[in-house]
Amino acid sequence: MINKQTKIAVQCRSIVKTYGSGASEVFALRGVDLDLYEGELLMLVGPSGCGKTTFISIVTALLKADSGVCEVLGQDINALTLEQKVLFRRQSIGFVFQAFNLLPALTAQENVAVPLLIQGRNRKAAMHEAKAVLDSVGLGERIGALPSELSGGQQQRVAIARALVHRPKLIVCDEPTSSLDHKSGQMVMQLLRHIADQSNTTLLVVTHDNRIYHFGDRMAHMDDGRIIKTEMIQEKKETSE
Repeated sequence: MINKQTKIAVQCRSIVKTYGSGASEVFALRGVDLDLYEGELLMLVGPSGCGKTTFISIVTALLKADSGVCEVLGQDINALTLEQKVLFRRQSIGFVFQAFNLLPALTAQENVAVPLLIQGRNRKAAMHEAKAVLDSVGLGERIGALPSELSGGQQQRVAIARALVHRPKLIVCDEPTSSLDHKSGQMVMQLLRHIADQSNTTLLVVTHDNRIYHFGDRMAHMDDGRIIKTEMIQEKKETSE
């Protein structure tokens, strides 16, 4: 629920990003203004090539904007050094991808433990925490399964558990349901909706899947490198469905 007291988690103003130079210069972002709030699930929609991937890459400190200001969880992203950006992502941001990006030789539990191991946690503690998060997404009985032994929906839930395990305040999801059937996609979105509601985590979901729009709080429409409209989403399904 967004109200006047809700804190801003992400604030972007006049974000510009170009690729190339001279006659080959291409504007990917043409002055993007967008706020995301704590505990909000925001859908970012628009045609292919409109700048969505560039925008989330800037929000997650993978790309640097040419101009403008992007503050994420109180940090001016453009002002961070490369090392600081890496540390910031490890500590504060979770990622969920269309292709799951699970390591095929690792079990579900080991995949989920990876972000904690990268942070320097000892293996026993990381594996214990990974099991707890897999329990929370309904996969406690599949902790020893390899990705190839899981359905698409189960793999995506493992990917969500991996994004959650270090308790980030921002989770960015890039087409999280486009590789899933309708039922699996709905289950994944119910889980993401629950995360936003229960942990006050901000979720930014890039999607072309109009079957999941109703799970969001707001929708931001992007076209030709700009946010052209934001709107509240009135109809949301209960997470218990």
